Amino acid sequence: MRFMGFIFKDKDSQPVNPKAARLRVVLLCAPFGLMGVFALVLLVHDGLLGGLNRQKATGLLSAAVVCGGLMALILGINAKKMAIQALGKTSDDDRAPWLKRKEWADGRIRNFTRKAVVLVWVIVGLWSLALAVLSLVALPPLLHRSSIGLVLAVLLPVLGLGVLFFTAYTTIAWHRFGRATFQMDHFPAPAGQALSGKIHIPSRLQPKLGWQARISCVKRRTTGATNNLQVTEKVLWRDEKWLRPDLPQAMGGGTEVPIYFQLPQDLPESSLSASEGIHWKLEVSATVKGPNFHATFEVPVFKLAENPPSGPDLTQPHGVALDEIRSSLNTRIQVTPTQDGGQEFVFPAGRTPGIAAGAGVFCLIWTSITALLIFKHAPLPFIVVFSGLDLLMWVFLVDLCFRSIRVTIHQPGLKMERSWFGIRQTTSFPANRILSIVAEIGATVGHAVYYDLKLQTTDGKGLVLAKNIKHQPEAEWLAASMRESVKVAKIKVAETESKPE
Repeated sequence: MRFMGFIFKDKDSQPVNPKAARLRVVLLCAPFGLMGVFALVLLVHDGLLGGLNRQKATGLLSAAVVCGGLMALILGINAKKMAIQALGKTSDDDRAPWLKRKEWADGRIRNFTRKAVVLVWVIVGLWSLALAVLSLVALPPLLHRSSIGLVLAVLLPVLGLGVLFFTAYTTIAWHRFGRATFQMDHFPAPAGQALSGKIHIPSRLQPKLGWQARISCVKRRTTGATNNLQVTEKVLWRDEKWLRPDLPQAMGGGTEVPIYFQLPQDLPESSLSASEGIHWKLEVSATVKGPNFHATFEVPVFKLAENPPSGPDLTQPHGVALDEIRSSLNTRIQVTPTQDGGQEFVFPAGRTPGIAAGAGVFCLIWTSITALLIFKHAPLPFIVVFSGLDLLMWVFLVDLCFRSIRVTIHQPGLKMERSWFGIRQTTSFPANRILSIVAEIGATVGHAVYYDLKLQTTDGKGLVLAKNIKHQPEAEWLAASMRESVKVAKIKVAETESKPE
């Protein structure tokens, strides 16, 4: 009990500062973590040198496990006490559930970058300690015994320098932008109304291409066993705005970025859990000298009994038109007029290298697993299933890299031509059958969202005209251009039909 009282104050004492409590927990866990890392390094060192018997290996492994268990015990006790305190707290108003999240308690939302930087430094510190011990203890004997030691002698310093460079770059970015905060006009943001406010950045910034702001509604799920948790996120809705780089200078020499997004009514409100559930994320980024600016804020969105009146949209004077945004993007999609007054939209092959690279790496890994199963003479059902999935993934990759699409909209209507290695497939729709063309969320890769252009016909059918458009403004511009071309085609068709024969 004395040990527990040393870690946490008794409930009858004065409330403890959460930062001080976390610091005490880190300080108590640090010795056990260092001893565990040292035991693992010795285990690897003696194992490489061949002087490790079963008794010594068991002792070192037991020491590492005990240290890890003590750290888990301290962290678990801390988490349990925090949960008990959270359950024991009575909110000033039960109708304000967002006050139960400490990051929302003061109505001012801070950037997430600080936690990420601290976590990176903790990981880098432990990693550097393990590399240093391994280099000093295990590397010298290997230099005299085999060529592996020479490879490690070159690889370990390069790897360490790369990790330190990345950490230093992240820290510089946090030092410049990490204190950015989002001050909301109405706290919380009412569902179905406007999310508005200003992001305060302590330094004066002048982006090259302007500011990109986006709000996303993300559904996060955690699945799997305790020792193999998997976190998946699905973007339910997203909206973007681009602002001009020359925003008015804020008081004190900093930068203020206005925010205004109209939120949908039919999406769920924010979850109180910081892990699973619904999360509304506001992200703002800009290309500047040095580390680029990027800040993420999780904003509370709730359905209120009485919605506050929405203020003016302060982003309108600084907004960028869709055609201006598209002209600044490095896009390969071509839009050209036709001879009869229509428009032609060309989506060339291989225009999404990011998705193709990720899919290619995954295909190579899956193919390697399939080849290993065949080489090891695995049961036939396993080989058939893995080979079939591998074939489907390679077909998807080839289609992604080599399919081109040409959409032509003129007086008769819309014609879409798909092409693979010279093989063409054509689909046509009369202008009077086209109801609308919209941009919708398609594939999601991590936090990146790609958009599809979908044609909707008057008889309720649909057709995907193009996939994997990276930027929402470009997708909206393309959809608007196609709708305008369809409108012009309908007028020309009506004029032709109204003429007397």
